[in-house]
Parts: sequence; C-alpha cells; structure tokens
Amino acid sequence: MTYRPSSTLANSVAPGVRPERIEPLLARVAGNRWRFLGFMVSFVLAIALFAAAIVAIVSSAVAIAVVLRSGGGLPGNGIGPGGFIARAVTIGFAISLAATTVWSLVRLSTSEMRLLKRLGARMPAGGTLLPTKSALRDMALAAGLPRTPQLYVLDTPGVNAFVLGRSVERVRIGVTRGLLERTGPDVQRAVFANLIARVLTLDTLWATAVSALMGPIWAVRDADFRRDNEEPDLEAGATRAAAARDQGAGLALLGYGFVVIVTELLAWYHREAAWSAAEKADAEGMLLLKDPRWMLRGIEEVLERDNHVPAAGDAYSQLFFCWAGFGFAPEDDPEMRRVARLREALGAEGAAYVPRPNLPGWPGAPRAPRLEVLEQEGSGMPS
Repeated sequence: MTYRPSSTLANSVAPGVRPERIEPLLARVAGNRWRFLGFMVSFVLAIALFAAAIVAIVSSAVAIAVVLRSGGGLPGNGIGPGGFIARAVTIGFAISLAATTVWSLVRLSTSEMRLLKRLGARMPAGGTLLPTKSALRDMALAAGLPRTPQLYVLDTPGVNAFVLGRSVERVRIGVTRGLLERTGPDVQRAVFANLIARVLTLDTLWATAVSALMGPIWAVRDADFRRDNEEPDLEAGATRAAAARDQGAGLALLGYGFVVIVTELLAWYHREAAWSAAEKADAEGMLLLKDPRWMLRGIEEVLERDNHVPAAGDAYSQLFFCWAGFGFAPEDDPEMRRVARLREALGAEGAAYVPRPNLPGWPGAPRAPRLEVLEQEGSGMPS
C-alpha cells in the first residue's frame, strides 16, 4: 500500500519539502530489505538463465551436427534432438543456479572486507584523528547506534567519505585523506550524519550487496572503457571484430554484447539509486545535526573540491557521500540536485551561497555573503 502523507503534514513542512516523498522510517527499512531480496533473486536467476541460453545454443549446434552426420536421430538411448536439447538446458540451468547461489552467498558473507580491500581502506593508528573520531562518535550517539562504527582512511587527495555494511553491527565508515586535511570537524560531522542516516534506513544493505556482487561485472565494464581509451581507432576495432568472426567467435561476441547492454542498464539504475538515496539521507541527516544548515554547507564544501576517488570510480560511488566517479559539467552535475533540494528546504537561509563547480581550472566564483554574517558574533552559526 502506497504511503500518503496527511494534509496536516503537508501544511506543516517547510516550503521546499515534498510531502509525497516523506516515508516513515519503518517503511524505508522494509523497502530496502525487499529491494535487497529482489536484487539477490534477480541476480541469481539472470545469470542462470544466461547460462541456460548458452547451453541451449551449444547443445542445438551439437545436436544438429550429430543428426546431419548420422542421417537420423541421436545415437544411444533414442533421445531425439528436442529431448537432448531440453535435457541439456535443464541440467545447465540447475547447475548454474546452484553455483551462482553458493557464489553469491559466499561473496556476500565477506562483502565488507572485500570492499575495504578493493577501495584500499586502512584503519588509522590508535590515538590519531581524534577530532574526526569525536565527530563520528557524536553522530553515532545522536542516531542511537549501539556502538560507534569503525573508521577507515583512504590515502587519496580527493574529498569524500563512504559507508558500507549489511547491518548496523557490520557498518564501516571511511574518509579520504583529502577530507581530513581540507575540512573541519563541523563539515565532517555533517558528512557522518548523512552516512549514518543511510545506516538507519538500511540503504547500506542494498549498496553493499550491489557493490560486492557486481564487482566482476563492473570490472568488465572498466576493462572495456580502458580498451576504448587505449585504442580509440574505430578501424582497428572493426578489424579485431572481423578477425574474431573469422575465427568462429560469433557466439562469444553475442554474449559479450549482451553483457555490455545489461551492464549499462545496471550502471544507469546504479547511479539513479545512489543519487536518490543520497538526497533522502541529506534530509534525514539534518535531524541528527544541531544546526541543519551544516548539511548544506558540507555538501557545498565537498563539491567545491575534487571528490573523485580513483579506487572507487563510477562502480562503487553508491557507497560514497558524493559521487566518486569522474566529474560532470556544472549544468549536468546530479549532485547539484541535492544542493537545490536543501536550499528549498532551508528557504532564504540556504539560497545565499553558490558553490563553485567541481572542475579543474574553473575560475573561482566570488562567495556571496551568507545571512548569518549579518547576525551578531558568537551566535554559534556556521560562517
């Protein structure tokens, strides 16, 4: 049943808030659990069906070759070509289904450590990064988490942070070296508020599962991009394709084309899901902050800097506070949608500042004076 906000709620929220997008926390948690289950079932069935299709094509070719050679039915126990193909497809589907299920469960059970290793995250030494750890502990206490999540560090100059984990007990939060060096505790507190909001709604369950299971598929996509960059000559690509066809690799090319199409569709949904989850976590994270305007300030400061993380790229950006892949043109940057929504929710207080685009060499736009600058000093508001 679709949740519909009451007229009282619609009249009580801020002017920029969309009441139809407000969901109860329990509904968000249940929705993410069902989405996780749906993804697991779809992932396993898709691979099993793809394997069954390959088996059907191969078994059909074998059956036709045997029939043409023998001039009749298949030798042996009298099974016809149709029965042989049906039996081969059934056996191939069953084996693929079982193998994919076992592989998925094993990979999912170690997903946190696999992803930390893939990103190159390491735990800081004891007694270090005390202001950052204090900011993380503040947000964990505000959210009512049973314990403060373990903190990891990515050795990269980009300014970003990530969260992963299938449950509250398995949550891991990481920050980049650039975030530690170029932002203060208040901005870091806002970043942690966003990440912990994703934990409370189990957005991390979905993001961790997708990132862990889709790793090999993302690797195929990255390898394809690297090959295109290394050999951009279309004539060379056509020559390779013709050579492959001459060698009888038409089936492999067909399978690869199917994988590319499916991967691009998944990548598109991956991006949309990441931006939708981030936008909702911004609003929910503001409830954990003493001053909700710091959430807007945190996003603005991260976007002003280089938030690209080479170890993550587009494939694992769903785990990050801001998109960790390659940047967009200012007019196409989807992260600016988050800024626009928070400005609307905060009203005039959020409209007084325009961040500079996250592009190398872009001329620095002058900072517009924020409203709190006009207030008395010592008011405790961000400057």
